[in-house]
Amino acid sequence: MSQTKSDKLPIGDVISFISITFLGIVVFFGMNFMTLGNKIPSVIVAVLLVVLMTVFVFFAAFAKSQNRNQSNWAKVKYAMLGFYLVSLIPCYIYSAKFCEIQLGQDNLVKKVGVNVTAINKMFDSYNKNCDARANAYGYQLKALLNHQEGRQKLVGMLGLKSVDDVNETAVDQAVESFLFKLKSADYQSLESEKDALVEGCANNFNNWNIMSVSQYASDLGNVQERFAKELQDIYEKSKTASEKDIPSFNASQYVVDDNIAEIFKSFPGFSFGGILIILFLGVLGLVKFFTAPSPTVNEIGVGAASDINMWGGMNIQ
Repeated sequence: MSQTKSDKLPIGDVISFISITFLGIVVFFGMNFMTLGNKIPSVIVAVLLVVLMTVFVFFAAFAKSQNRNQSNWAKVKYAMLGFYLVSLIPCYIYSAKFCEIQLGQDNLVKKVGVNVTAINKMFDSYNKNCDARANAYGYQLKALLNHQEGRQKLVGMLGLKSVDDVNETAVDQAVESFLFKLKSADYQSLESEKDALVEGCANNFNNWNIMSVSQYASDLGNVQERFAKELQDIYEKSKTASEKDIPSFNASQYVVDDNIAEIFKSFPGFSFGGILIILFLGVLGLVKFFTAPSPTVNEIGVGAASDINMWGGMNIQ
């Protein structure tokens, strides 16, 4: 049996549903930016808006087509349209955020590069200072090898049994041990975390992974001060009793004040792109209402006295 015309899904229904769905997708990405990659509330809000806006439009179209109790259905129709317009407000906010981030992509990639460079410099500076301290410590110990008094002092400093055990090999081992203390497991853990973050930022921002850039922006903004504090603590607590003139190390000077995470989670300003998205998709979402048939029956109303004819009847308008 051939499909009748009435069995086909009206084009207005399809256009409205697809337009509202696309608007929900934009809302999801915009909210995902603002929540710094928290996808669960972003999905919930986007789906909720799509469902509500679809109900508002289709119910308004249904109310528009009613033949009976038209005055009451008209109230329902206008109420649904009002709710639809109100729901466009959060849609605009997240659409504006989506446009702000997308259009500012090049600038964000540059800011990420600045932050990553600062973190790398922080760790490079730490390594250079540690190497300088280890070398200075080695020179100090080797200088004590040149006289008997110094060799006796090295016995206590290096924890050796006797002067006979004092030699360059023992000094080299002490220097290696000291350098290992400066670059301990705590430092290696920080360095591994830093390397993973730098690699993740490079891959996700340079390739613009829209689902993950906000999360890496959050991580990049939060770890800098923690890295600086923990590196400073490791550097200062590893001091030996014989060390003098320790090279200064100030990790906080490498912390970038411009927290890139704030760019993502801040409230968006006016966005021409956001307005265009709302006007285009928002209006298309109302196609179902615009194409819904108007009432085919006129309501019986109170007419004028002139409507009563000579035979006692009256003309129905």
